[in-house]
Amino acid sequence: TCDRIKQSASGTKRRVFIIETMGGYCGYLASVGGLAAGADAAYIFEESFDIRDLQ
Repeated sequence: TCDRIKQSASGTKRRVFIIETMGGYCGYLASVGGLAAGADAAYIFEESFDIRDLQ
């Protein structure tokens, strides 16, 4: 659940969590889920990104 991920992340600042959600080619679900969970970023299908963006 999102609460367990938040609890694990609060122990350190140098972690990256990648969570895949349902939605296929629609990034709305990922965006809203990330917003609800307090994510710093949500990378979605409609917006291209590079793995270096995670650094």
